[in-house]
Amino acid sequence: MNQVPERLLRVCLPACILGVAILLIAAAGCTNTASTGGNSISGSVMGDYAGGTIYVAAIDAAAYTASDIRVMETGEHPERSQYVSGFAALDAPGDYVISKLPPGNYTVYAWADTDDDNRIDHLDYRDPTGWYCTPSHLTPVGVAVTPGSAATGIDVTLVAPTPYPDDDREIAVGNGGGRLTVQKGCHVLQVWGTPEERAYAYGYLCGPQIRDWIDYVLIESFMQSPADYEELFVPYIREHMAPANPGYMAELDAMLAGMAASGTDLYLPSVSRNITRYDLLAENTYDFMLYYKLYGLYMGDLGINRTVTGDAGVSPHLCTSAIAWGNLTENDELAGGLIHGKNMDGENDLRKVTVNSLLVIATDPGPGAKRTVGIDWPGFIGTFNGMNEDGLVLVPHSSPSIPDWNATDLMPTTFLYRNTLQSENDVAGAWAYWEKANGTRTGGNNAGVSAPYGNGTGSVPAAFETDSYGGAVRGPGVVEPGDCLLIANNYYLYRGAYPSAVERVDGYHAEVRPEDYRYQNMLALLDSYQKRTIGTPEMIALMQSASVSEEYRGTTEYTFIAYPDAGAFAVAKEDLAKGILDAPFAEFAHFTFDEVFERPSTV
Repeated sequence: MNQVPERLLRVCLPACILGVAILLIAAAGCTNTASTGGNSISGSVMGDYAGGTIYVAAIDAAAYTASDIRVMETGEHPERSQYVSGFAALDAPGDYVISKLPPGNYTVYAWADTDDDNRIDHLDYRDPTGWYCTPSHLTPVGVAVTPGSAATGIDVTLVAPTPYPDDDREIAVGNGGGRLTVQKGCHVLQVWGTPEERAYAYGYLCGPQIRDWIDYVLIESFMQSPADYEELFVPYIREHMAPANPGYMAELDAMLAGMAASGTDLYLPSVSRNITRYDLLAENTYDFMLYYKLYGLYMGDLGINRTVTGDAGVSPHLCTSAIAWGNLTENDELAGGLIHGKNMDGENDLRKVTVNSLLVIATDPGPGAKRTVGIDWPGFIGTFNGMNEDGLVLVPHSSPSIPDWNATDLMPTTFLYRNTLQSENDVAGAWAYWEKANGTRTGGNNAGVSAPYGNGTGSVPAAFETDSYGGAVRGPGVVEPGDCLLIANNYYLYRGAYPSAVERVDGYHAEVRPEDYRYQNMLALLDSYQKRTIGTPEMIALMQSASVSEEYRGTTEYTFIAYPDAGAFAVAKEDLAKGILDAPFAEFAHFTFDEVFERPSTV
């Protein structure tokens, strides 16, 4: 059997969340010596533990949501923050009681302060965390406390996912292989050879991290309901997506074989089985899964009868880009070349898996295809934020449009992006490829597409506004501003080849609205740049202005800046050591395209 008892305990996992500002104040606390009585919560803490004090906190769910946990964690003594109504402190796993609680509804959240430094250390999962949930709903579940009552059996499992290894790893697979290393503080995966050779090496080198992403992000944080994932989504993609992508399915099989060969535990406790090729496929199309949750109620309109029990209000309004070139970048740094900034927003899980596991993936497919760099997560054989050796860049922004649920040839966006980057070298070529590409696109997407500008001799960037039924190419000037390009999550040109798919979800707008907060923030900052050009500091400021808009803050897990003319890029992610929740405020690591492909000489 591949079932590992310790992992059987790991069933209550993270939510996709947003953060807000924090003010730390003292809160009432108690210890594990308190007796069970009225107005109390009690249960047991179990799971991963490597020492230190265990804290179990009761957070007032009426005043604070699970989103506030992210902010609570950034300060010292989180058990005494304004969010906590009471807490218990334990010397080891076991029973706890939180007493003298005001009547109300509570989120029960726990962590082990492994080194007793009075903080929650998420870097490389140093301090395991957990919360009360149920097998049917894996994000935090409220616990009601009524006058004189005792809420019992509120058990919490502490979980520490698996960090990347500290040392470099390499494997040869046929004439290909892979290497996992660290460059400038970033984990870099280099893969080369045939698709199957690359995928096997990928799975071998990153197996535990792939499993954790599926376990703690895909199922628990995004789908949240194991039943919906297992009984609805997986059968759907098996029927509507897998048959149309046989080459990619062979790669996923090779990745799974590499994971197994490395000794990775493949068991997924939330669905009581081992990982299959369809879980890997689901990860590569997780954006479509979120549309599946959000727009499931509309499936009956298109001839499919189905409902989902998950939250149908998941916001698709995630990710922001700004692109500048020409006169706006005529300075010593860029010399009129193009700069493309992109915030990746909203894939925030309480385990910090999307932050700790971020990968720079350098892919060398060999003769006949272009080398690519992807800023992605373990398990992606496609790419979302990618750049090729010619400087062509593609990045995603989800956009409201009901997908074509009836299509049986769905093409994951990550696969389409990879195909485009491996074959094309400019914006026009990318659009031509999209128009002739096989397969139906999985849903609404604003692709930010840029390439070297070359002082006017190259490509002007564009937003490919597309859905399952068609698309349009939006260049600068369709909406303000006229001299650069901003991209968020609405269509400003494309009304829909199948208009109902866009109209029913308010996806198209003729102009930038006042409530397009991120877009408006960037417009205001651009206006202040009238007497200066745009370089890296100005682009970072644009990304910062979007990540702390009125719409949301504390949800940008990483920021990618591409320099197509220079063949270079930079990346920053949420700083888990300093408690910086928005990536563009953290330190950027800068790379040339070629340096992430460099390997030690074997001579």
